[in-house]
Amino acid sequence: MTRLYAFVPVFLLLSACAEAQSPSGDLSWISGHWRSDENERVSEEFWTDDTGGLMLGGNRTIAGGQARGFEFLRIQSSPDGRSYCAQPGGGEATCYALSEQGDNWVLFENPDHDFPQRIRYERDGGTLTATISDLSGEQSFAFQWNRVGD
Repeated sequence: MTRLYAFVPVFLLLSACAEAQSPSGDLSWISGHWRSDENERVSEEFWTDDTGGLMLGGNRTIAGGQARGFEFLRIQSSPDGRSYCAQPGGGEATCYALSEQGDNWVLFENPDHDFPQRIRYERDGGTLTATISDLSGEQSFAFQWNRVGD
């Protein structure tokens, strides 16, 4: 029985190291309904909570009263960490590994993808901003939405 207790500190240390190498903090601040409305162009993004280690999302763009684009999104947890997967137009998913995060921002990266290679979400109060870029940050586009409802 004494030998079993000797492994407990080692197990706890290894668990702490695994958590430090694989960011998996709270991303509940992304969940909700987000919307921008400019010049007859409406962009919306929707996110569920992360119950079960899976957040489901969607994005749609409406211009001139007609749907012009959509995207299926998900943030999933696995033993290797979290990843963000996007399916523009419902096509094949491209996934990005979570590389860094803070209290109100998260960065996902896929250096093997042509563009974007980075996707960063940041929340400032009732505003959610998604920035897509290449690894250098030279090519960059930002999308900003305001929270709808509570």
